[in-house]
Amino acid sequence: MVIKIKIIIALICIYFITVFSTCKKNILGCGQSNIFFTIDAKVYPDKDSINIGDTIYAEIDIPTTLKDKNDDMVDYSKANNLGTDMGFLKLVNDSSVQVGDAVNDFGIQLISGKEVVSSNPLRLKEYSFEETGGRYIFKISIVPKSSGTFSFNFGNAANVIRNGNSCPKAEFSFLLRNTTDQHYYLFPSGSGVAPAGADYYFYVR
Repeated sequence: MVIKIKIIIALICIYFITVFSTCKKNILGCGQSNIFFTIDAKVYPDKDSINIGDTIYAEIDIPTTLKDKNDDMVDYSKANNLGTDMGFLKLVNDSSVQVGDAVNDFGIQLISGKEVVSSNPLRLKEYSFEETGGRYIFKISIVPKSSGTFSFNFGNAANVIRNGNSCPKAEFSFLLRNTTDQHYYLFPSGSGVAPAGADYYFYVR
Protein backbone atom coordinates (compact mmCIF):
# COMPACT_ATOMS: atom_id res chain seq x y z
CA MET A 1 0.00 0.00 0.00
CA VAL A 2 2.82 2.39 0.90
CA ILE A 3 4.55 1.61 -2.39
CA LYS A 4 1.35 2.34 -4.34
CA ILE A 5 0.96 5.71 -2.58
CA LYS A 6 4.56 6.61 -3.41
CA ILE A 7 4.01 5.67 -7.05
CA ILE A 8 0.83 7.77 -7.20
CA ILE A 9 2.62 10.76 -5.65
CA ALA A 10 5.48 10.38 -8.12
CA LEU A 11 3.07 10.23 -11.06
CA ILE A 12 1.25 13.35 -9.82
CA CYS A 13 4.56 15.21 -9.53
CA ILE A 14 5.55 14.18 -13.06
CA TYR A 15 2.14 15.31 -14.33
CA PHE A 16 2.42 18.78 -12.79
CA ILE A 17 6.01 19.24 -13.96
CA THR A 18 4.99 18.30 -17.51
CA VAL A 19 1.91 20.53 -17.51
CA PHE A 20 3.67 23.62 -16.18
CA SER A 21 6.63 23.10 -18.49
CA THR A 22 4.31 22.83 -21.49
CA CYS A 23 2.27 25.84 -20.42
CA LYS A 24 5.37 27.94 -20.06
CA LYS A 25 6.48 27.09 -23.55
CA ASN A 26 3.09 27.51 -25.18
CA ILE A 27 1.64 30.45 -23.25
CA LEU A 28 4.80 32.50 -22.92
CA GLY A 29 6.09 31.52 -26.33
CA CYS A 30 9.62 30.67 -25.19
CA GLY A 31 10.43 29.20 -28.57
CA GLN A 32 9.79 32.43 -30.46
CA SER A 33 9.31 36.16 -30.05
CA ASN A 34 5.91 37.17 -28.70
CA ILE A 35 6.45 40.90 -28.03
CA PHE A 36 6.91 43.10 -31.10
CA PHE A 37 8.27 46.64 -31.18
CA THR A 38 8.61 48.97 -34.18
CA ILE A 39 11.46 51.41 -33.66
CA ASP A 40 12.34 54.58 -35.58
CA ALA A 41 16.01 54.91 -36.46
CA LYS A 42 17.55 58.06 -37.92
CA VAL A 43 20.27 59.02 -40.42
CA TYR A 44 21.58 62.59 -40.72
CA PRO A 45 22.44 64.92 -42.31
CA ASP A 46 19.84 63.67 -44.78
CA LYS A 47 21.56 64.18 -48.15
CA ASP A 48 21.41 61.95 -51.20
CA SER A 49 24.85 63.08 -52.38
CA ILE A 50 27.94 63.75 -50.27
CA ASN A 51 31.69 64.07 -50.73
CA ILE A 52 34.48 61.72 -49.78
CA GLY A 53 35.43 62.65 -46.22
CA ASP A 54 31.97 63.93 -45.23
CA THR A 55 30.34 62.46 -42.11
CA ILE A 56 26.98 60.71 -41.81
CA TYR A 57 25.49 59.77 -38.44
CA ALA A 58 23.27 56.73 -37.86
CA GLU A 59 21.39 56.72 -34.58
CA ILE A 60 18.80 54.94 -32.45
CA ASP A 61 17.65 56.56 -29.20
CA ILE A 62 14.60 55.01 -27.50
CA PRO A 63 13.18 54.66 -23.98
CA THR A 64 13.42 51.30 -22.22
CA THR A 65 9.63 51.34 -21.71
CA LEU A 66 8.10 50.92 -25.15
CA LYS A 67 4.72 50.54 -26.80
CA ASP A 68 4.34 47.19 -28.51
CA LYS A 69 2.23 46.42 -31.59
CA ASN A 70 -0.83 45.96 -29.38
CA ASP A 71 -0.35 49.49 -27.95
CA ASP A 72 0.59 48.04 -24.56
CA MET A 73 3.39 49.76 -22.64
CA VAL A 74 6.14 47.24 -21.83
CA ASP A 75 9.16 47.80 -19.62
CA TYR A 76 11.94 46.17 -21.61
CA SER A 77 14.89 47.40 -19.57
CA LYS A 78 17.96 45.28 -18.91
CA ALA A 79 17.83 43.49 -22.25
CA ASN A 80 21.14 41.73 -22.67
CA ASN A 81 21.14 41.10 -26.43
CA LEU A 82 19.47 44.15 -27.98
CA GLY A 83 21.36 45.51 -30.97
CA THR A 84 21.59 45.60 -34.75
CA ASP A 85 23.74 44.32 -37.58
CA MET A 86 24.39 46.91 -40.26
CA GLY A 87 25.12 45.81 -43.79
CA PHE A 88 27.23 48.12 -46.00
CA LEU A 89 27.00 47.61 -49.77
CA LYS A 90 28.26 49.30 -52.93
CA LEU A 91 26.09 49.08 -56.04
CA VAL A 92 28.48 47.86 -58.74
CA ASN A 93 27.92 49.75 -61.99
CA ASP A 94 24.74 51.11 -60.34
CA SER A 95 23.19 47.66 -60.60
CA SER A 96 20.59 46.42 -58.11
CA VAL A 97 21.86 42.88 -58.70
CA GLN A 98 25.62 43.35 -58.58
CA VAL A 99 26.73 44.58 -55.16
CA GLY A 100 30.04 44.65 -53.38
CA ASP A 101 30.85 44.38 -49.68
CA ALA A 102 31.62 47.91 -48.56
CA VAL A 103 32.64 48.05 -44.89
CA ASN A 104 36.19 48.91 -45.96
CA ASP A 105 34.90 51.82 -48.08
CA PHE A 106 34.09 53.72 -44.87
CA GLY A 107 35.71 54.96 -41.73
CA ILE A 108 33.20 53.90 -39.08
CA GLN A 109 33.47 55.17 -35.51
CA LEU A 110 31.32 53.95 -32.63
CA ILE A 111 29.97 56.80 -30.48
CA SER A 112 27.38 55.02 -28.29
CA GLY A 113 26.96 51.27 -27.95
CA LYS A 114 29.28 48.30 -28.10
CA GLU A 115 30.73 46.56 -31.15
CA VAL A 116 30.22 42.82 -31.43
CA VAL A 117 32.40 40.45 -33.46
CA SER A 118 30.90 40.38 -36.95
CA SER A 119 29.88 37.19 -38.73
CA ASN A 120 30.86 38.83 -42.05
CA PRO A 121 33.34 41.66 -41.36
CA LEU A 122 33.61 42.81 -44.98
CA ARG A 123 29.86 43.43 -45.23
CA LEU A 124 28.50 43.69 -41.68
CA LYS A 125 29.15 45.73 -38.57
CA GLU A 126 27.38 44.33 -35.52
CA TYR A 127 26.53 46.28 -32.37
CA SER A 128 24.68 46.05 -29.08
CA PHE A 129 22.94 49.12 -27.66
CA GLU A 130 23.97 51.04 -24.57
CA GLU A 131 21.40 51.30 -21.77
CA THR A 132 21.65 54.51 -19.79
CA GLY A 133 19.23 56.84 -18.02
CA GLY A 134 16.19 54.75 -18.92
CA ARG A 135 17.05 54.72 -22.63
CA TYR A 136 18.71 52.50 -25.23
CA ILE A 137 21.24 54.46 -27.27
CA PHE A 138 23.23 53.58 -30.36
CA LYS A 139 25.16 55.96 -32.58
CA ILE A 140 27.95 55.71 -35.13
CA SER A 141 29.65 58.10 -37.52
CA ILE A 142 30.26 56.98 -41.11
CA VAL A 143 32.88 58.64 -43.33
CA PRO A 144 33.12 57.49 -46.97
CA LYS A 145 36.60 56.87 -48.38
CA SER A 146 35.67 56.20 -52.02
CA SER A 147 33.11 57.31 -54.59
CA GLY A 148 30.07 55.44 -55.86
CA THR A 149 26.49 54.60 -54.92
CA PHE A 150 26.20 52.95 -51.53
CA SER A 151 23.63 51.67 -49.08
CA PHE A 152 23.56 50.58 -45.49
CA ASN A 153 20.76 49.29 -43.31
CA PHE A 154 19.72 48.62 -39.73
CA GLY A 155 19.09 44.91 -39.26
CA ASN A 156 16.17 43.87 -37.04
CA ALA A 157 16.79 42.31 -33.63
CA ALA A 158 15.03 39.02 -32.86
CA ASN A 159 14.75 36.90 -29.71
CA VAL A 160 15.74 39.74 -27.39
CA ILE A 161 15.56 38.73 -23.73
CA ARG A 162 15.69 40.58 -20.41
CA ASN A 163 17.68 39.85 -17.26
CA GLY A 164 18.97 36.61 -18.67
CA ASN A 165 15.44 35.14 -18.74
CA SER A 166 14.61 33.08 -21.79
CA CYS A 167 10.92 34.10 -21.66
CA PRO A 168 9.34 36.21 -22.97
CA LYS A 169 11.27 37.17 -26.07
CA ALA A 170 10.87 40.34 -28.14
CA GLU A 171 11.49 41.36 -31.72
CA PHE A 172 12.60 44.88 -32.62
CA SER A 173 11.90 46.05 -36.19
CA PHE A 174 13.77 49.20 -37.21
CA LEU A 175 12.41 51.76 -39.68
CA LEU A 176 13.75 54.94 -41.29
CA ARG A 177 10.71 56.10 -43.23
CA ASN A 178 9.32 58.18 -40.34
CA THR A 179 12.52 60.15 -39.79
CA THR A 180 14.67 60.02 -42.91
CA ASP A 181 14.42 60.20 -46.71
CA GLN A 182 15.82 56.85 -47.78
CA HIS A 183 16.60 58.09 -51.33
CA TYR A 184 15.09 55.08 -53.04
CA TYR A 185 15.38 56.85 -56.38
CA LEU A 186 19.12 56.08 -56.22
CA PHE A 187 18.28 52.39 -56.25
CA PRO A 188 18.01 51.18 -59.87
CA SER A 189 14.32 50.88 -60.76
CA GLY A 190 13.61 51.99 -57.21
CA SER A 191 11.66 55.15 -58.00
CA GLY A 192 8.33 55.08 -56.21
CA VAL A 193 9.21 52.07 -54.08
CA ALA A 194 7.51 52.25 -50.67
CA PRO A 195 10.26 51.71 -48.10
CA ALA A 196 9.52 48.77 -45.83
CA GLY A 197 12.68 48.62 -43.78
CA ALA A 198 15.65 50.63 -42.66
CA ASP A 199 17.91 50.82 -45.70
CA TYR A 200 19.50 54.11 -46.75
CA TYR A 201 20.91 55.00 -50.21
CA PHE A 202 23.37 57.76 -51.06
CA TYR A 203 25.93 58.76 -53.67
CA VAL A 204 29.52 59.68 -52.82
CA ARG A 205 31.29 62.08 -55.14
